[in-house]
Amino acid sequence: MALRVLIAGVLLVVLGACGTGRPAAETPAAPGDVERVEVSYAGGRVTPPSRRVKVGAGATVEIRVTSDRADEFHLHGYDRSMRLEVGEPGTIRLVADVPGVFEAELHDAGVQLFQLQVG
Repeated sequence: MALRVLIAGVLLVVLGACGTGRPAAETPAAPGDVERVEVSYAGGRVTPPSRRVKVGAGATVEIRVTSDRADEFHLHGYDRSMRLEVGEPGTIRLVADVPGVFEAELHDAGVQLFQLQVG
């Protein structure tokens, strides 16, 4: 089963609660599985805290980001980005077909959200 890192991003902003996401599993998601990564940035904090997400080569990755500031999300190596508006989740879906470790960040803030490890 694909790893699912779930957080209630909007709920965290509203309630100011701590993150509830599971840590990344040691076994990468297999090709054909959808690896969902959900992360939020609010009050200068990344939830769940910055970590490494491991996926198998060929896995489909769906990244959902919510921020309390307008910014640009950028996934290095895949050169994928999206503009984020305050409190509005943005989603990128891609096939992880380039092996390596890639930083996922809020570009303008210079904040690393997580690292994507493919392979």
